[in-house]
Parts: sequence; structure tokens; C-alpha cells
Amino acid sequence: MVDSPQVVMAFDYGVMHTGVALGHSYGNEARGLTTIHSTTREERWQAITALLETWAPSALVVGLPLTQDGEEQLATRQARRFAQSLKRRYSLPVHLVDERYSSVMAQQNMKEAGRGSRLHVHEEHAEAAAIILQTFWNGIDEISAPA
Repeated sequence: MVDSPQVVMAFDYGVMHTGVALGHSYGNEARGLTTIHSTTREERWQAITALLETWAPSALVVGLPLTQDGEEQLATRQARRFAQSLKRRYSLPVHLVDERYSSVMAQQNMKEAGRGSRLHVHEEHAEAAAIILQTFWNGIDEISAPA
């Protein structure tokens, strides 16, 4: 029996802008899906719920923004809380992945694709989420699943 491809959704968490990417285990694909622009937590959760209902992922991945030295910072703790909330709200496996340099790589990828202008600045978050998901597919730098 052949396993069917698994859909996985990844997040580049930010207080105001959260990038979202989607991928399938078949071929280990990852593509930026959207950026959630929210001014309140409730807006963000409504948008996430709608995405999960539409795409029905079997697992979630959250980028963990460590410092260059691998130390935790405020943004790291916020991302961990976000991951824990995802797991609690949706009862899906949630994986944390080291996201150091994902935003820099996203900017570089967009520039190379001719999308580096300020008009595309919000696409950067979705592209960063795709890089986080690709890192997960590659099996490198997975930190842990939150408790």
C-alpha cells in the first residue's frame, strides 16, 4: 500500500505579519501561500482557521527565530507560544525548525525572481515560510515539537 502525500503548512510567525507556506510530502515541495496581516490575535486565529479548513494539513511547522549564535530571544519565545497555541487549538503535530537567515534568503530569492520591490514586501513573509518548510523537508535543524 502506498502512503498518500501529506499536506504540511508552515508559518513564519510575526506579531503583525505571519507568512504561511504549504507543501506536500510527495516531492517535498514548499511554496509560499499567503501572508496574514493582523492587528489583533483574533484576526490572526480566524485567518489560520480558514486556511486549515481549506487545506487540511496533517502537520504544522513553525520557524524558530534564534539569534546568530543560536540563543533564544523575545521573538523565539513568541514563536514557541504560537506553536503551543497551534497544537492546543487544532490538535495537530507541530514541529519547530531553526529559521535563522530565512528572511534574508527570502529577500534574496525574491530579488533574483525580480520581485524585490517594496510592492512585494509582504510576499517576503510567505517566502520565508516556504524556506522554513523546505528546511523541515530537508530534515535539518528541527528543534523539537512543543510540549
